[in-house]
Amino acid sequence: VFRCDEEDIVDFRNVSEGMTNISFIFKIDGVDYIYRHPGDGTESIINRKNEKKSLILAKKIGIDPTYIYADVNEGWKISVFIPEFREPDYNSFEDSKKILSVLRKLHKADIKVDYGMKPWEDALEMEALIKKKDSDCFKEYEQLKLKIEKLYNMTLGDGVDKCFCHGDTYKPNWMIKPDGSVILIDWEYGGYSDPGIDVGYYIVDAMYDFDKAEEFIKEYLQEEYSEKTRFHYMAYVAIIAYYWFVWAIYRELCGANIGEALINWRKMAEIYSDYLLNN
Repeated sequence: VFRCDEEDIVDFRNVSEGMTNISFIFKIDGVDYIYRHPGDGTESIINRKNEKKSLILAKKIGIDPTYIYADVNEGWKISVFIPEFREPDYNSFEDSKKILSVLRKLHKADIKVDYGMKPWEDALEMEALIKKKDSDCFKEYEQLKLKIEKLYNMTLGDGVDKCFCHGDTYKPNWMIKPDGSVILIDWEYGGYSDPGIDVGYYIVDAMYDFDKAEEFIKEYLQEEYSEKTRFHYMAYVAIIAYYWFVWAIYRELCGANIGEALINWRKMAEIYSDYLLNN
């Protein structure tokens, strides 16, 4: 990739963040880069060819300028390392505005691809993978699954169009640079999907209460805010929380330690589905 000798690649440093992959920083000619090695089990749920397409498109529209190289067979990825940045503060509405400005730009980009997250259908596929490993471990979540299915069906045909999305908008994938510019990295789940996925997952990871979630959704939608669109995006908080909860069960069966996030995702799926179906 760099047309250099092995001995030119120096100063390896481990990166401990991230739930799935192994990453480290390295240096060539005084410049830092970051390498991503895919975690075990990801080959069953991530299409690396699609990820590469998304990375190229995200770079083209200026959402993620860090992409350098991706191997579609092995899942290896190299990016420019950004040394100075901060993650958004979930309690800062000013940071929320910065994030939502990027999401609106992304969602309004004239990009259509033939792949993308389908959180309800994808969760069903992962459930099948889970049952192959442990046929009983999903039984206690059947009631939650029924509630999410009902919510999902209520969003179908409500006028919210699919668009180019990121799919994994939690805090560690956002970089706010000292100059105020914002970068959105890691496009493993990128594609043509429901924009509720991107708005909803930020809310899920922040664990916003209903009022904060509505404030966030209203800022995203602006003049497009209505009772119908409000319901759609609130429903996707529950839907995408459920997707990541099922993902976490699968990843733990593959040997990963997801920790407290698994509990939080289930909690947000339960709370938001109950709130929407009972009001």
